[in-house]
Amino acid sequence: MVQKTTRKITWWQRLLIILCAVLLFAGTVLGVLQLGVVYTEKHWDYFTPDYEKVNILPFLEKKERTEEDYRVLYEQTGLTKLGIDGLIKRKDIPQILRIQEYFFSNPPLKVSHFAPFTYLEEVDGVAPLAVLEDGDIIVSATTRVSWWRYGHATLVINGVDKIILEASEPKSNSHYTYANTMANLNNFLILRPKVDEAVKAEVVKFACDNLYNIPYSLTTGIFSKKYNPNEIKGTQCAHLVWYAYKKFGVDLDSDGGLIIKPRDMARSEKVEIVQAFGFDLKELW
Repeated sequence: MVQKTTRKITWWQRLLIILCAVLLFAGTVLGVLQLGVVYTEKHWDYFTPDYEKVNILPFLEKKERTEEDYRVLYEQTGLTKLGIDGLIKRKDIPQILRIQEYFFSNPPLKVSHFAPFTYLEEVDGVAPLAVLEDGDIIVSATTRVSWWRYGHATLVINGVDKIILEASEPKSNSHYTYANTMANLNNFLILRPKVDEAVKAEVVKFACDNLYNIPYSLTTGIFSKKYNPNEIKGTQCAHLVWYAYKKFGVDLDSDGGLIIKPRDMARSEKVEIVQAFGFDLKELW
């Protein structure tokens, strides 16, 4: 009878097998992420009206407007009653007409890569904006990581000068910039929390005093507390805005997950839409 011999696997062979498995797994993950980039670059979620542009001046020149008037104006401009009334109060009907013109202009699209498998969808132009108020929130669905559409969120800290506070990307700290950085994206929503002006003023002051120059951390809420009233060591775009309002008892997170996302605030019952651009007006986000 011939006795079979069993060949032992040495430690370095085991190490080589493990290394090959890790490399194969990493390669598969990177390949899937890259496929996501290729796929999503060819499938834009960009709304342009498929209906006729009409003369809205007669609606704007009325002393009082009906619900039907505001519905037509919304379909023609993306401005809700809040947005329309805000500009009319400032006697800036020309701005409403500019918003309508841009709304129907279908500006060219482009993509900007700013991190591995991560990119920003932009338009070749800058959208004219509704009246911004301190404490307003501007969100967009245009930032993607491969297939995952995360988006971006900013807090308006000076509506007159259109200054916003944002946590924009890894390896950077939260900083001030201008709202035009959101107005050149291929979609955005201006949101107005349903709180008193005094609360908004406190939110803005707190954000300026405590949420400026905070390191970016995408995993806030997973590996650290989502809300720590005494200290904040890291934040990301939506978390910064949410944290500022949470400090004063206003929770804008519509789903209560570990990570607060821009869409969570867009879907909150505690905000109202002022202006929409690049979204399907019937579905929004």
